[in-house]
Amino acid sequence: MPAHTWEYADNRSVEEERGKLSRLYTFIRRYISKTIAPSRSSHYAMGLFSRDGILLDLFAKEDYTLERYQLDGIRVGSKWAQLGYNAVSQGLLTGDSAESVGEEHEFSPLKRYAVYYAPIRILSPYEPYEPREECGLGIITPVENAWDDYMAMIRGVAHDMMITLQFNNIATMYYERSGKGILSIDNMMSPTGQNLATYYNDELFRILETRPMDIYYKPVETLIDPLPANRELWDIVENHRVILNQPLDVTCHGKTVELIASTDAFNQPMINAHGVVFYFTTRQKMTAELSRQVANGAIKTFDDIIGNNAGLRGLIQKATRMAQTDSNIMILGESGTGKDVFAQAIHNASSRRGKPFVALNCGALPRDLVESELFGYETGAFTGARKNGNVGKFELANGGTIFLDEIGEMPLDLQAKLLRVTESKQLMRLGGNKTIHVDVRIISATNANVEGMIQQKLFRADLYYRLSTMKLYLMPLRERRDDIVPLAEYFIRSISRRIDKTNIMRFSDAAKALLTQMDWSGNVRELQNLIECIVQLYPGDIILPEYILDNVSEQERLRGGAAALPAMAAEPPAAEESPRPQLPPQPPEPAPAEPEGPAKRKRKHLTREDLCQALAACGNNRTDASQYLGISRRTFYRKLEEFGLTDTKDL
Repeated sequence: MPAHTWEYADNRSVEEERGKLSRLYTFIRRYISKTIAPSRSSHYAMGLFSRDGILLDLFAKEDYTLERYQLDGIRVGSKWAQLGYNAVSQGLLTGDSAESVGEEHEFSPLKRYAVYYAPIRILSPYEPYEPREECGLGIITPVENAWDDYMAMIRGVAHDMMITLQFNNIATMYYERSGKGILSIDNMMSPTGQNLATYYNDELFRILETRPMDIYYKPVETLIDPLPANRELWDIVENHRVILNQPLDVTCHGKTVELIASTDAFNQPMINAHGVVFYFTTRQKMTAELSRQVANGAIKTFDDIIGNNAGLRGLIQKATRMAQTDSNIMILGESGTGKDVFAQAIHNASSRRGKPFVALNCGALPRDLVESELFGYETGAFTGARKNGNVGKFELANGGTIFLDEIGEMPLDLQAKLLRVTESKQLMRLGGNKTIHVDVRIISATNANVEGMIQQKLFRADLYYRLSTMKLYLMPLRERRDDIVPLAEYFIRSISRRIDKTNIMRFSDAAKALLTQMDWSGNVRELQNLIECIVQLYPGDIILPEYILDNVSEQERLRGGAAALPAMAAEPPAAEESPRPQLPPQPPEPAPAEPEGPAKRKRKHLTREDLCQALAACGNNRTDASQYLGISRRTFYRKLEEFGLTDTKDL
C-alpha cells in the first residue's frame, strides 16, 4: 500500500550511505554542482540517490528552489523506494532509466512534480566484475515545467559520468599493478586551498605502516603529519616537483617511515585540478622487484647432472641433504668440475628456491669493484657512482642464495667485511650510514687450497669456518671415467639441437677408448668444449680418434693420447670405420736399403689407392698414415678431401 507520509533516514545513516560510495560520492557532487551552475533554468533540482532510494544530496541553482521543495518534504534523507510508483522506485526496480509526471505518482506530494531518473552502476575493473558502487541521479521539477528533454539530459549526465569513472578505473588498475602505494593530492579542489586526497590505494597504508582510514577528499594531514614535519614532502606538493626514486622520510601520526618516492604533477585549471601524485615504495620492495628482474636465475637441478658413477651419485645424495638445511656451504674441486651447477641445484632443492639466486665471480672483478658489487653504494660514494646509488648483490639475494665463486680470490681486507655480514646478517652500503638487514644463504666455491692459503695468511681462518659449515668435495672427471663417454654423448645431442644439426655424430670404438684414457685436466668443461668443436667443424657421422687429438692441448695429447696410440693401432678397426676387407700391414722399409720407402712415395704423385693402403696399414689412424706416406698431416687431410675420403665409409 502506498505510503502517505514522508520517511527520512537520520544523519548517521545518510553519512553511512555516502561512505559506501567512497570516492564516487565526492566526484558526483562536484560533477552535479558544475552541471547545475551554468543552467538557465532555476526551476529544477538535481538529486543524488543511494542504491536504496535515499536522497543523499539535492542541488539547485537558486536557494529558493530548494526551500520550496523542502516545504513539500523533498529534502536530504527522504526515502523514495516505499512511496509507491515514481521514477526513482521504478528505476531501482528495473535497473533502467524512468520518468514519472504529475498524476502518475501514487504519493500525493509528488503529484505536483515531474521526476526523471537514471541509474549509475560501476563494476570492479577486475574479474568477475562485481558491482563496486551503485547510485542514481534524478531531476525534479514542478509539473508545469515538465520537459521531455530532461529525460535525455539526466541520462546523458549519468552516461558521461560512468564513462569518466570507467577510464578512471582503468587508470586505477594500472596503478594497482605497479605494486606501489599511491596518493594523489589536489590543492585546488578545496575552496580553502587544503591538500585533499583525491585517490589512494590499500598499499599506501601498508607502506606507511598505519591502519587504513577513509581520507577521500579529506585533508591529507589527517594521515601525513603537517608542517613542521615532512618538510620535504610538503615542499614537493607546494611546488609541484617531479622526482624519481628519491629517498624520502615520511612521518605519519608521529612515526617516521623510510620510503622511496616518485611523483607526477598535474595542472588542469578548467576542471579545478592541480596537484601531485605520489608513488611510494620501500627500499626492500624495490630491491625485491629488482631481484626478480635482474638476479641470475638458478636453472640447474640435480636432474641436470649427468653420470651414473657411484661416487657422483653419493655426492648428489649428500648435496641434496645439505640443501634441506640453511647452513652455508663451501664447494671445493678442480676447475671445470661443475661447482656452479651444484650450487644452482642446491638452491633449487632448498626452501629458498622461490627466492633470488645471485652469482658473483670474485676473481672476475677488479679489486676496487668487489666491495661495491657485494654491498652496493649510496649516491656520491665515489667518482663515477650512479646518481641514485646501486643495490649490491647481497641485497639482491635477500631471502635467497648468493653464490660466491672463486672465493679464494677475494682481497684480504674485504674478507673482514664479508665476515661481519656473515655473522650479523647486516650490511652497510659503501658511503652509507644505515644498516640493512639481509637474510641470505652463502654458497661459496673455489679450486684453491684454502687451508694452505690460511697458513700463508692469504685467507682468514674465521671466514673460512663461517663459510664452510658444510663442505662438498667434487671429484675430477678422471676419477669417474665411466661417466666420460655418457657425458660426451650427452654434449653431442645437446649441441646438435642448439645449432640445428640434423645428423647426430657417434664415436668410433677407438675414439671411446681414447676419451676414457685421457686425464681431462680441465674436467667436464674441457670435455664439453672439445665436443662442441668437433660437432661444429667435422663432417660425417663418425668421430675418429684424430678428431680428438687434433683439438686437445699438446700436454693432454702427450699425457693421455700418446699412451693410447699403440693400443689403438694394435686393435682391429671398428666395422663402421673399415667396411672393406683390410689389406695386410706393410711396414715401411729402411730408406737406405729400399728406395721405394716413404721418401720416394712423398716425391711420387699420390693416388687414391696410396691413401687407402696407408690407412689400412695403419689401422685407419690418420696420423700414422701420414707418417707412413712421408707427408704432413695437413697435406694428408687435404688429399683425403681431394679424393672424397673424409668419411671412412668411402674407403
